[in-house]
Amino acid sequence: MENLFNTFIDFLKDIVTWAPGLILGVTLHEYAHGYIAYRQGDPTAKNMGRLTLNPLAHIDIFGTILLPILLILLRSGIVFGYAKPVPINTYYFKNFRRGIRYTSLAGIVTNLLLAFIMGSIFGLYVFFTRNYYSNTIMFIADIFKNTIYINIFLAIFNLIPIPPLDGSKVLASFLPDSAMYKYLSLGRFGFIFIFVILFLGRTFLWNIISPAIRFIYNICLWWQYLL
Repeated sequence: MENLFNTFIDFLKDIVTWAPGLILGVTLHEYAHGYIAYRQGDPTAKNMGRLTLNPLAHIDIFGTILLPILLILLRSGIVFGYAKPVPINTYYFKNFRRGIRYTSLAGIVTNLLLAFIMGSIFGLYVFFTRNYYSNTIMFIADIFKNTIYINIFLAIFNLIPIPPLDGSKVLASFLPDSAMYKYLSLGRFGFIFIFVILFLGRTFLWNIISPAIRFIYNICLWWQYLL
């Protein structure tokens, strides 16, 4: 009974320490898509009230809440989530290829910048708390670490060129017209591949992307080499 209680407490702790970084990451990711699309001439996200930093406008019940809880519950070793995609109408873009390329890259770059900023703030936190120890200090440190990690993971994962992930749209923007449209049309089936990877091929996925995640994570914690 005690083991069951401790497992439940660990489960709650995981949710609380992962949630801030995930919600912040997916909100800024989608906002960045909408903002760059707007700058490229597409007002769709703004007209539909999605050009906002209010997380409630972006949270997806399954993608932002249930999926990460399920991955934590299954002890998958990977925590992932997504928000409702910001609506984009590419016909508004002043330059179609440039518009889709920049809009897709915006979310990835935003997650990496957020990870670096949070990593730098974490350095200040470590500096000012280095002479103290408490469960609260360690708990807050876990929130920082998980926020950095989840945003790097979101950036790297979205670079995978499986439609409709952002990496596929960046790649498509360099293809000839006919190949580009055929490639992007695979997006309607893409989530099937993504869920198969997350639940059945997570070890394979992790072996591929973990070196890049560790490399970027150490860059975000640049201050560790100065202490």
